[in-house]
Formats: sequence, structure tokens, C-alpha cells
Amino acid sequence: MHLPTLLHRWWLQWRRSRRRTAAEEGTALADFLASPLPDLDANWDQAEYLVLDFETTGLDSRKDRLLSVGWVVMQGATIPLGSAHHRIINPAMGIPERSAVIHCITDDRAAEGIPELRALETVLEALKGRILVAHNARFEIAFLQAACQRLYGTGLAVPVIDTLQLARRGFERRHLPHGPGELRLDSLRLRYHLPRYHAHHALIDALGTAELFSALCQDRVGPRGRLPVSRLLSPF
Repeated sequence: MHLPTLLHRWWLQWRRSRRRTAAEEGTALADFLASPLPDLDANWDQAEYLVLDFETTGLDSRKDRLLSVGWVVMQGATIPLGSAHHRIINPAMGIPERSAVIHCITDDRAAEGIPELRALETVLEALKGRILVAHNARFEIAFLQAACQRLYGTGLAVPVIDTLQLARRGFERRHLPHGPGELRLDSLRLRYHLPRYHAHHALIDALGTAELFSALCQDRVGPRGRLPVSRLLSPF
């Protein structure tokens, strides 16, 4: 195992141990923090991932709430569509009009959603033994941490891969100029000749991110190259 892999694993295990101590026994978060970490030294096409996307009432994780969650599981480069999951979440607050215009989730529809606690329990269960993948993962991690802190009194620790950061590294490696527009999910999918999808739906964006992740990895290593998971991780 490479030294960076050992250091990242040690750091994740230390954070999990600290937060496991703070989490209330018997909760979904305590159960997740006690579960084994995935093998970070495995080749990327041998690992399992949970590719996740949230829609929210706004952009501020300190005051806004989760509004929908979508994910697909990846087994290496394979995306079993039977793993697709999508739920509307009741945010227990009004949805600002500027937000509803983007994701088309109204107050009436959100009122029929599942409670935030139930949504978080399903996410934590699905994350066991898997690596979280998201596009601009800082956003998903901020809302996950805020929800865990609010409901369980402490945060989580999980290995994370951010497809936005992977794409940025690719541009930099090739010395290509790029700005925020080139790093958007739809722009990157167009660059890799992936089909155009409707944006701002949690499940569709999760599927789009999964396809992009596979394309980014295969573009980097070629058909038979080795790319350890540890080299893809983001420091969240």
C-alpha cells in the first residue's frame, strides 16, 4: 500500500473513531462509523461507489435543508440501473420561489416527502463499504455534514471523489485553459460525448455524474492502465 493511501486511510479512521465516540449508540450514524472502510488501494474499476446528488431549498448548508436525494451504485465502471434511488424529502420549511423554479419541487410536493431523518438513514446505509462520488462534492458533503450534526450531534467521515476536481486535474495536466463554465456537469458531459440530460433532478444528475466519472477514469488510464482509488480521492 502506498504512503498516501496509508495516510488517507489513517486520517479517515481517526475521524471515524472520534465521531463514533460522539455519536449516540444505536443510531444510523454510529452504525455507519463502525463499518469498515473500503479498500482505498484497489484499482478504480474494482471498487464500489455511491454516486450521489442532492436538491436543496437553497445553497447555504447552515440554514437550508435537503429537498431530494438521488443515487446510483457503481461497481467499477458498471452502473446497475436497478440500484437507482430517488426520494423527495420534507424539509419542514417553506421552499423559496427562486429555488423551486430551478428544481420544480413545490411546497405541496415536498410536504408529501419522507422526513430528513429517514432520508439520512437510507444514505448512510447505502454508503457502507462504498466511496462517495459527486460533482462539486463540497456541496453534497456540506449538506450531509450539516444534517448529521443537526440530527446526531456529530459529523461523518467518508472517502470522497469529486468529478469536478478530477476534471480540473485533467485540464491542468494537459495545460488546457479552463474556467467555471468548462467544469460544469453538462459541459464536461458534452466534452466526453455523453448524452444530454435534463439538469437539477437528483437522480438524473447522479446518473450523469456516474457516467462522467467512468469517462474521466478511462480517459486517464486507457483500457488496461492501473489507477488506485487513493489517487482519485478529494480532501473533504
